Amino acid sequence: MPTTRRRAVALAALCGVLAAGCQGGQREDGGTTSTGPASPEGPVTSQTRSPAPEQTYRPVRFDDGPVFNEPLSDDVTATQLQRLVDEERVPVAPTHGGAFETMTNSLRALDKAPDVMIFGDSMTQQGIDPEVLGEQLAERTGSPVSVFNAASSRARWGVNRMVARYARSVDRLPRVAVLSISTRAAEDDGFYTSTVQRTPFSHVVEGCDRPSSPVWDAAERADCEADRTDLRHRFALGGGQVRRALEGRPLQTTLQIAPGSRLRADGMIEHPSMTRAEVEQRSRTRLAERGFPGFPTILQSSIDEYTELVDLLEAEGVTVISTEIPYSPAHQAGLERIGRDYDAKRQKAAARLAREGGTQHFPVASYGDWWGDGSSRDEIHLAPQGAADFTEQLVDDTPGLADAIEAGLR
Repeated sequence: MPTTRRRAVALAALCGVLAAGCQGGQREDGGTTSTGPASPEGPVTSQTRSPAPEQTYRPVRFDDGPVFNEPLSDDVTATQLQRLVDEERVPVAPTHGGAFETMTNSLRALDKAPDVMIFGDSMTQQGIDPEVLGEQLAERTGSPVSVFNAASSRARWGVNRMVARYARSVDRLPRVAVLSISTRAAEDDGFYTSTVQRTPFSHVVEGCDRPSSPVWDAAERADCEADRTDLRHRFALGGGQVRRALEGRPLQTTLQIAPGSRLRADGMIEHPSMTRAEVEQRSRTRLAERGFPGFPTILQSSIDEYTELVDLLEAEGVTVISTEIPYSPAHQAGLERIGRDYDAKRQKAAARLAREGGTQHFPVASYGDWWGDGSSRDEIHLAPQGAADFTEQLVDDTPGLADAIEAGLR
């Protein structure tokens, strides 16, 4: 049976992946707070880490995919699980959310390592289109260029470092890595320390030799060791994925999140768009209800995680560059009205993070004049057409960025 810790994490992820029925408001980074619709990955708070009543458990099904957070059937043996793992018919291990798990499945399912990989948070996951970037680079180089978007919801640099470790473990590291820095990307990485590092996926990919912290004690270490050595323990809440594999169905590499919203096999998430007027109203409402979010800041822990990610990639021969992804012009203007020189501080924070981490940096002040009706999903994230336009802006109108990628591909 799942441990109390495993059940708590599962319930938190469950709330995040429900298309409806859980409540949580969107945060600056694409995560959630306490009111409004939940993001794909969902929140974990001190409340959700407490044991939950048994009757609150509800498995979640996305389209024709597996049921996430379903207890493993008692009749599944360790021998069966080992065969499924060896044949790569189940995920490496259950993770903190269905979207993240599906993205990592997709990465492993590639025929070979992508030429370019994008790292970042939900703004990047929804804002840089790998298909468009590959097409743009192919036109410049005269050869096909494969691109994978490995960004994920609420990901700071601890989560991105874990993704890079996973890519290394399955021989899918790219030739070029693009680290996309959003407005709050250098701030607290509490989602990683409180939630992500406690999942079986992190335990398998990152090992059990972790620094001491309030959420990494002897019990957590023992749970980590069990995930690495006991497959029934590892897949305690991976019953849906295991059952799917035993039925002979393929590993899930795309995800229908909600009507009109999907995770593609190249890692990008698409959501329906809004008009410019709707985005402007969303921004006004957000700022009125929440007030000024504070200026972008940089924590030393974030610098350390960012630097560790860069060092890991460069040690494997990957060319690493960084860029930025801003908010919509409507939301940036609202923040500028409340906090003087807000956007200059955003760009300064991004430049400092890149400098401290040693990456060649290509700043982006704002979206181009392409931004308008249909460009954004909300005040923070882009919709598919906006992502395509922004990706073209990165290649055509961001001096030196495409040249740096091309140099890394040679």
